Amino acid sequence: MRRTLLALAIATLPGLGAAAGLASSIGAVTVYQDRAVVTRAASSQLPAGEHELVLEKLPASLQENSLQVSAKSTGQATLLDVKVRDAYQADAANERVRKLDEQIRKLETQQAALDDEAAVLDNQRELVLMMQRGATEPAKDGARLTLDELKAIQTLSADSLARTLAGLRRVAEQKDALDRELAALRSQLAQERGELGRRSKTVTLRVNLAQAGKLDLAVSYAVAGARWTPSYDARLRPADRNVDLGYFGVIRQNTGEDWNNVKLTLSTARPSLGGGAPTLQPWIIDVAAPPPPPRPAALIAPAPPMAAMEMQAKRAPRGKAMEDAAAPMPEPDMEAMDVSAAQVQNAPTSASFQIKSPATLPSDNSTQRVAIASSTLPATLQYQSTPALREAVFLTAQASNTTDIPFLAGPLNTFLDDAFVASSAMKAVMPGEKLELALGADDGISIKRQLVNRYTESTGFSGSGKRVTYEYKITVKNNKATKEQVSFKDRLPISRNEKIVVKLLSPADRDIKREDDGKLVWDWELEPGKSRDTVLKFSVDYPGDIDVSGI
Repeated sequence: MRRTLLALAIATLPGLGAAAGLASSIGAVTVYQDRAVVTRAASSQLPAGEHELVLEKLPASLQENSLQVSAKSTGQATLLDVKVRDAYQADAANERVRKLDEQIRKLETQQAALDDEAAVLDNQRELVLMMQRGATEPAKDGARLTLDELKAIQTLSADSLARTLAGLRRVAEQKDALDRELAALRSQLAQERGELGRRSKTVTLRVNLAQAGKLDLAVSYAVAGARWTPSYDARLRPADRNVDLGYFGVIRQNTGEDWNNVKLTLSTARPSLGGGAPTLQPWIIDVAAPPPPPRPAALIAPAPPMAAMEMQAKRAPRGKAMEDAAAPMPEPDMEAMDVSAAQVQNAPTSASFQIKSPATLPSDNSTQRVAIASSTLPATLQYQSTPALREAVFLTAQASNTTDIPFLAGPLNTFLDDAFVASSAMKAVMPGEKLELALGADDGISIKRQLVNRYTESTGFSGSGKRVTYEYKITVKNNKATKEQVSFKDRLPISRNEKIVVKLLSPADRDIKREDDGKLVWDWELEPGKSRDTVLKFSVDYPGDIDVSGI
């Protein structure tokens, strides 16, 4: 009794508060493209004096150098120090584990019921077989059954046996399905328990309160195993000439702790790049040392046995070269490690997106898609084609990023009104930059490219030269009820030899636009229901005494 009273008295003395586990919950998470910063909140009513508060079962991937602690208190609290250590646990309560256990128990109960049903059906099958044997093998003193009685027994036993066998097949199929489902659930359960059994982190906070009061803590830390990637849905409204662009974030996390109803923020900053540009090292060039001359074959002696080499090494004097080789290598100069620093959130190259609704993301590496922003962008529609490669016309929408949001590179799903068109990728587009959306082939514009003529002729007074002439006809028709812009490309051969001369004969330069590598561009405006054609004609001149490839 005296010992109990003494222990209570010591525990109530100021400055001697024992370490106490502090319940905490995740309130906010900021996800980057290679990590996440988690913020936990905790509150406690404490007496005056020094206390140790322990946050247990934090993820093992917690980066200790990223730990930040802030506190508010009505008792004039002072944070004395923060300690982080590894902890190990055999098991822990987890909602997903409990749910998996419950599902497995339910399936095991169904499995037992199927086993019982299979036993009953098997017993019925044996009973039918016994009846058949008894009917066909009567006792010695018994009278034989008539043919009608045998037929009746056969019909009855056949019907019963058919129902029994059908029931056994049904039970076997259901058991196979249950076995597969149980195997999947048990695999998930083993994975969950394996994750729970790994090491975790424990954070111990030592605080001092000048007087009793409430202490509110906010602990934030960075963890690996989380990332987000952008994704887009572009929906073209041809009637309005607008593009409805939906911006989404696809999040995965396997940090070791679930995020339940948290305030979620997605950041485009990249802390892993550091705060500044890397430092260039000198680029040294020098005269290459000549390779050592090869030894004559006669002077190359066979390698001595290992034992002889060891004895020779013991007898050999320690020359300067051997002493230099045996001397320890000088240690390289130590340089301070660069400290990663996140970019300013309002910088032109980064932004933070705070998701409006609370989000829940389990730590199972599953994907979750959240909406970031949506915008309506005025678009200019244009039809593009390369008929030399494919006689099809593709619709593109050209727009400008009129928002203040940077669009990062990511996958893009395109829709024409409510019809899915294609999947592609969108490049990074900063505010004010232009973007082009590929919306797939459109049969409303047709294009045809036909080789009209190709002939070879001799040139020069003596016929020593040759000329190959190509002539193509390209026809474009607008089958739509609206005026449309059509742009298509073709090409001229490119000469790599001054003796080979390529000349464009048709069309005139004023009717086309020339690009690099011999590309030609036609930009037409077609009225509804109208068609237009052009002729691409060029010649290739070369001396007759050389062979030309590619024509």
